[in-house]
Amino acid sequence: MDLPKHYDPAAVEPRLYERWERNGYFHAEPDAARPPFIICMPPPNVTGRAHLGTASTFTAMDVLTRYHRMLGNNADWLPGTDHAAIATEAVLVRELAREGTRRESLGRERFVERAWEWSRTYGGAIETQFRRLGFGPDWQRSRFTMDEGLSAAVRRVFVQLYREGLIYRGTRLVNWDPAGQTTVSDAELERVERDGILWRIRYPFDRDETSTGIEIATTRPETMLGDVAIAVHPSDSRYAGAIGRSVWLPPLLQREIPVIADDAVDPEFGTGAVKVTPAHDPLDYEIGVRHGLAMPGVIDLDARITGADVDVGTFAGLGRFAARDRILEELRAEGLLLASAPHRHAIAISERTGDIVEPLLSLQWFVKMAPLAEPALKAYQEGKLRFVPERHGKTYEYWLRNIRDWNVSRQIWWGHQLPVWYTDAGDEIVAESEDEALELAQRQYGTRTLRRDSDTMDTWFSSGIWPFSILGWPDATPELRCWYPSQVLVTAGEIIFLWVARMVMLGLHFMGRVPFPDVLITPTVFDEVGRKMSKSLGNAIDPLVLAETYGADATRVSILRQMRLENQELRYQESRCEEARNFNNKVWNATRYIVGLPEGLPKAMVLPARETLTHADRWILTRLHETIVAVDAFLARYDFGNVAETVWRFIWYEFCDWYVEATKASANRATRAGVLSFVWNNAMRVLHPIAPFISEEVWLALPHDGPTIVTAAWPDAQEVPTFDRDARDFERLQRTVERVRNVRAAIGLHPRARVEIDVPEDVPEELCDLLALQTAATVERSAAVGKTLDEALAAVSVRAPRGILEERYRKDLKTLQMEIDRGERKLGNESFVAKAPANVVAKEREKLDGYRAELARVEAALHALKEPA
Repeated sequence: MDLPKHYDPAAVEPRLYERWERNGYFHAEPDAARPPFIICMPPPNVTGRAHLGTASTFTAMDVLTRYHRMLGNNADWLPGTDHAAIATEAVLVRELAREGTRRESLGRERFVERAWEWSRTYGGAIETQFRRLGFGPDWQRSRFTMDEGLSAAVRRVFVQLYREGLIYRGTRLVNWDPAGQTTVSDAELERVERDGILWRIRYPFDRDETSTGIEIATTRPETMLGDVAIAVHPSDSRYAGAIGRSVWLPPLLQREIPVIADDAVDPEFGTGAVKVTPAHDPLDYEIGVRHGLAMPGVIDLDARITGADVDVGTFAGLGRFAARDRILEELRAEGLLLASAPHRHAIAISERTGDIVEPLLSLQWFVKMAPLAEPALKAYQEGKLRFVPERHGKTYEYWLRNIRDWNVSRQIWWGHQLPVWYTDAGDEIVAESEDEALELAQRQYGTRTLRRDSDTMDTWFSSGIWPFSILGWPDATPELRCWYPSQVLVTAGEIIFLWVARMVMLGLHFMGRVPFPDVLITPTVFDEVGRKMSKSLGNAIDPLVLAETYGADATRVSILRQMRLENQELRYQESRCEEARNFNNKVWNATRYIVGLPEGLPKAMVLPARETLTHADRWILTRLHETIVAVDAFLARYDFGNVAETVWRFIWYEFCDWYVEATKASANRATRAGVLSFVWNNAMRVLHPIAPFISEEVWLALPHDGPTIVTAAWPDAQEVPTFDRDARDFERLQRTVERVRNVRAAIGLHPRARVEIDVPEDVPEELCDLLALQTAATVERSAAVGKTLDEALAAVSVRAPRGILEERYRKDLKTLQMEIDRGERKLGNESFVAKAPANVVAKEREKLDGYRAELARVEAALHALKEPA
């Protein structure tokens, strides 16, 4: 079979992927007779694009799925995308603004139609990118979180939780995005370090005599209009006499607020006394709940000062930052602004709009989390849920122990609209459909006049039921029966509490089992100097650019070789892509050698008889066995870095560099062809999960069974014979070859120049021939040493050509004499000897003595060389 001289991934990879997908090789049906291996793809945003972090996480999933499919498991990787409610709505709002219109002008129905159209037009981009990177999920089962089936499941979960008393409507503190006009989850916030100012302000005990009082430090004076208390730590002796007293609230000085004690106050921050504004700060909210404080809001949904709950004077209607400036002016005028200092602190920014998020009280829908968290925590503690690396379980445990109720309503139009209706009297009806809501309203309230809640659900709500909703729940489908729970979740560490924990809680609640026993957290990607990759730093690398430049296989292998799960840090170097491309070329050249053997390859993949095998054959078979065993063990513990390194080492260094060269000395051509074909076929199957394209292209060029390597059987180590003694003998020969090569390099021999070596008679002829081949040597047999093979090989000696050695020695003498002259001049300089530190002078003397001793040795060697043999 004639193969192209060069391997071209740009031609091979798209052709093979199209064939795989067209023939349905990634598709599976539930099969209860086989062990399942199911991975639910973390659904990327429909607006998303693949980055290097995505590539590392999804490559791991692809490796595992391909491996378990080859093992014969009922393996399926279930894909899908998330509707990305806030991100998609933000894109559409910007588009409408460019067209000179607004969402409200368009109307909800037309806006949602446009969102669907946008999702269908642009939503497939990331799946196209996944195909280019060689990812092989079951595309026939791809789901979208707004699909009708998934939407019905979302409604069912919401209604059931409501009827169980686990969803309620209430006023609580939320993250409010003033620009987006919606609540946002913690996952949609970016904590940005910014330079600010810490102001020190006095709250006077007497409004007529403001020179005494309690001083506080704050970065947000605009919220002080809503202060309801000053809090200090109960053990802070500075304020022991103030607890229980009242102070006047500046700058209006129209309202008294109490001084209270609370353990949450940090005595080391600022003055040790903090203003308490429960309606606009998470910590203050908790203090307010504990002490039963009033919670007046002073910042509205447009981030303007409002006097709806409390008198705010002339500040009403001002934007929050304009109000800050005015309040500071008045405090300064009243002598209550005592000091200001630069202060760098984290600001919560909405990822979607870039606006500063405002904590405020709002009437929203919440899920009661404590009853759901308890069984999820117990599952982890009982070992039913495992994190890899293990330390991430502490993050999961911490969040569940400190859980708060989950705000699930969003003030946007794109997404799952709340299945909630209201009567004219304000009574709430929660139902799975409008017909059901009308029936309930008639039965319970005697009316059929209803208004539907305009809010939609947090995107994470639909993602939380992803592991069972994509299998057809609530219907008892074959997929749900066979494929729940899945075997492993592969994801990033930053969403352990936002997504992983919620899937566990909801899976336990609705399915009675954890949705996956293992949670694999992939490393965070950094650049090669240790900076996290980001667009702002300009160090982000597009994996699609890498795939176009080096090929998808090279991109995948470069990622996997640098993946170390334990330290959770992938410092990516693009040079590894170049190395991986060279690796592919090595594989291709070895394949061309194998398929080009003059004797041809056997039609069946059957090993030749044992008695015909050479030492090299027996060594490579033993190493193949050991490689399969090692890769199986590494994959069982998700150690992808060692998987890639083990396969790389076997293919490049052992098979290509050693075994292929050894076969060139083989006398039995039929045996040579049979072993090469057997080992290379198995090697390609071991390579396939990490480099699917080149392994398929090579496998199809070899004797094989079946239409594709994708569905071929994983190599069984027990079917590969081992020859430990012969393998160790070959490794002894390798060490001897390396020793001879080092001698050649030391004397400066040209790679093609032959060298004479003396080999004891008790080194077997086969090994002697290999030694000659691998070192470009002419062998002279010497007397047997009569001991072990180790000792016989240790007695191998090199006879270097006299002329080459003489030339080398003369060059060495010239170099050494120059170093000696330099050292003598330096030490002969009295100024240097007098002024330099004693250890520096001693070091120079030591170097000079060394050069002189080496000069004497080389002179003696040259003299001996000139003597008659």
